[in-house]
Formats: sequence, C-alpha cells, structure tokens
Amino acid sequence: MATPLVLALMGLFYLVIGTSSERCTFDKISPSQTLTWCPRNEGFFCARLDPAQSNSSFGAYQGMILLNPGGPGVSGVGEALDNASTIQAVVGTNWDIVGFDPRGMWLSEPVADCSANITSDQVITLRSKTVPRVTDDFYNSFIQFGKDLGGRCEKTTGGEKDAGPHMSTATTARDMLSIVNAFAETEDGERAAKPNHLLHFYRVSYGTFLSQTFASMFPESVGNVVLDGVMSPESYLTNYTSESVNHLDGIIAAFFIYCHKAGPADCSYYTGSTPKDIYERFNRSFVQLDPRKAEADNWSNATDLETALLVLKVGLLSTANEPFSYFGLLPQTLVDLESALSTQHISPWAEQAMTIFGDPRTAGYEHPEWSLAVLCSDQNNTPQLEEIEHQSIIGEIWIKSALGCTGWPIKATEIFTGPFGGDTAIPILFVGNTHDPVTPIDNALSSAPHYPNSQVLTVDGMGHTTIATRNTCGLSKISAYFQTGKLPGNKSFCPLEQGPFGIVLNGTLKENIIRAGFSGLVD
Repeated sequence: MATPLVLALMGLFYLVIGTSSERCTFDKISPSQTLTWCPRNEGFFCARLDPAQSNSSFGAYQGMILLNPGGPGVSGVGEALDNASTIQAVVGTNWDIVGFDPRGMWLSEPVADCSANITSDQVITLRSKTVPRVTDDFYNSFIQFGKDLGGRCEKTTGGEKDAGPHMSTATTARDMLSIVNAFAETEDGERAAKPNHLLHFYRVSYGTFLSQTFASMFPESVGNVVLDGVMSPESYLTNYTSESVNHLDGIIAAFFIYCHKAGPADCSYYTGSTPKDIYERFNRSFVQLDPRKAEADNWSNATDLETALLVLKVGLLSTANEPFSYFGLLPQTLVDLESALSTQHISPWAEQAMTIFGDPRTAGYEHPEWSLAVLCSDQNNTPQLEEIEHQSIIGEIWIKSALGCTGWPIKATEIFTGPFGGDTAIPILFVGNTHDPVTPIDNALSSAPHYPNSQVLTVDGMGHTTIATRNTCGLSKISAYFQTGKLPGNKSFCPLEQGPFGIVLNGTLKENIIRAGFSGLVD
C-alpha cells in the first residue's frame, strides 16, 4: 500500500511518514499555518510544524507522544489538531504531540470510501431491568446496514491491494512501530531526553485496546504509556459488549443527585425534596416512551415514540460520557419532553434533541465503513443483547455499531488475538474512573497485572476518561508520569472533586449514590 498513514503534528519538527525506505523532505511553513500537506514520493504526504517549546517551563525536550485515532474510525489527525494543546497542558509543553490516520481512513491513501449516497431511507425503516426498550426494527436496521455497506465495500475496497483487508488493530500497531523508528532517526529524535526508540503513548477507550495490542506484540518498544479508560481486550474481541456499561446507570443516578444539590435556580428539572423525587419525575416520562407496546397495540404514534426513546437514550449516554458538558443541558431537555408527551407532539421534541445529542440512527454515521472495518476485522462474534440490557437501562444503544459486523465480508490480513501482556521496557500507567460509563475501572484492574510493574491509578469521578472528570489530582499524576517516569506508588487514588453545577459532594461518588437510594443503579 502506497500510503499507510498521514500525520498531523503539533510541534513536531521533522518526521518520516509511512513505511517506505525513502525519506520524505519537508517544506518550512510559517508559525501561523496550522498544517500543510506536500505530495512526495509515490503518494506520500509530509507535514512540518514548529517543535515543542525550547524554553518550556517543564524542562528539557522529551520527545514525541503519539496519539491514536479513537472510535475506532475517528481521525487521529483531527485529534491532534483539535486537542493537542489540551494534552500538552497535561503532559507538558516539552513533548511533541503527534496524531495519525490509520490505513484506509480520512487522509490516508488509498482511502476506503464506500458509503457515499447511502441514505437513511435506504438502510433504516423504524416503525417507530424492565424499562422501555426499542423494537427489533432498531437492531435489524443496523444488521442490514452492515450487510449492505459491507457488500459495497467488498467490491470497491476489499481487494488484496486495497485498504479494506489492512485496517485491523494489529496492522495499525505495526504502523505505529514504523512511526517510532522513523522519529528516532530525526534530529529531534536524537536530542530527545526520553528513549527515542520507544513508543510514548497517551490514549483512551479503543486506543487502550490498540495500546495493549502494541504492548503485547512489541513489549520491548513500550515507553511511557498511559491507558486511560481501559477496554478489556478479551471482551472487545469476544463481542464488544461484555465489561462495558457496568457503571453507566450510576452516572444517570448522579444526575438526580447533582440536580437536587444545585436547586431550581441552576437545575430547571428540580422537583420535590430529594434526588429520588427528581428520578420519579424522570421515570414518569421515561415509561411513556414504550414503542414495543405501541407497536403491539397498533398505536398511530409508534414510530414517533421509537425515535424519541432512541434520542433520549443516546442523550443519556452522551450525558454520562461528558457530565460537565451535558448535566447543564439535560434538565431543559427533560422539561421539554414532559411538555411534548402531554401534548402528544413527540416528533418536534425528538428533532430538537437530535441537534444536541446527534442522530441515533444509521443516518447519523459519518463514514461508517471506517469504524466497521476496524471493529469487524478484530471481532468474529455477535454482541450479546440480553447481557447488555441487564447491565444498563440504556445498554442497547451501546451495541448498535457492533451489530453491523454480523454481515461484514472483508477479512483482515492480520488479527492479533493474544495472549495480551508482556514485560514492557517501561511500566504502563493504567487509569480508570470509578464511574466511567463505557470502560469501567474493572478493566484496568484486570489488565494491569499482565504487564509486570505496571500500576492502576483510580480516579473517583464520572465520565469517559480522566479528562471528562476534570480531576486535577488525576491529571497531575498523569503529567508527573510523563515528565519523570514515576508511577503514583502508594498515592494511586484520587478523591472526588468538584462536579457539575459547581457542586462538591461529601464522600465518594458511590457513597452518595447509595445514600440517595439508588443502590439498584450501581450494583
């Protein structure tokens, strides 16, 4: 393949891109330019930006921290351009931050682009814990979508020299090693304080599966690596549903607690005198969104109820992922839902809520072939619906992507299935929140022992990864690890800090949830 990767660089002065033995040359650009691409040998693209701060208050230049694209299927180039400054603020401005797009997606060439002109009308037909659940049409739409899209992609990008068979996590891990080796040969690589032949990596969510794949394949090449919001490799490969949303409902319970503490001035959904009163108000609306009953009884608004339930559940998942961003938006959304139910004007509410939380249907996907290509390359099993419904009142939303793999026809040239673990050159720092909605702390605790001398940092907080918690203790320990290489040691727990609405709760988050009477949502 001519161009396996494309990089976005924040502060990186020089880097070879790709796996070709030929070196790319770089054009100097002004500091005001964010990124420039210059075609070079055989379709390679090169980029150059100013290096990490030479006078950084953090000290001497350390080297390169690689970011991976998340998702899977998200742009690593976009990740670097959008979030590199934030990450540098945590790890130190004396590190260069590098993001890359894996084979087949975004700026890589050849790109797997086979979803053009697929619309929701073509691929989805929605007629629409003992809680309201979506109908079978929801699941079948994603299954059929994967089959239709997979068939098209197999024809256009499924050949041996096309991108499709080369988008597995194992292949990306090998490309990461090529980036590290290329950087080691550069001027910046030679002057870096950290070992330039090691991968220094900071990643979250799917990136932790990619990281554990890399660490298991190339343990001798692992440098300072932080895995934040850890996936269980075994569960990911098995069905993508096990060990995922264990603590999701605990965050939903926390919303009622923080809303109660904030009071009516800051939380428009406030009612009664306890968090349970606010929950009961929510539940009165929630139970009315029952498309299965509506479909069975031939209600005329069954489709509207299905759409509204989907949007509400996606909204709750978004809220759990980023509480600081969405706890303030959710109250009015729920107030509006009450009004919509009372007047039976559900459709306008759903449309408005989609502008906040996104479209939960297949129409909401951007380049779904990229996420499915990775997911379906790595996995060979069907997600377990019954299992995940028992984990959360909104669990079925989590599996919609994986359903597309049931009919995906493209087979990867390389898949790494374990065993996961290895004696890495530098111990790994695993990080987990006590209430991460999709990558529970349990995964960090079970994965770390497979990597000798590694350690788990536990952050008492909610949201997907440490950055979502805004926990200063956790972020400072991550920074210290990247600067000094030292693990937290005996100080491996960060207590609960200020939460949404500016509220500081007494005790741990779990203690507050149980004290408020929501133990059923955290067990």
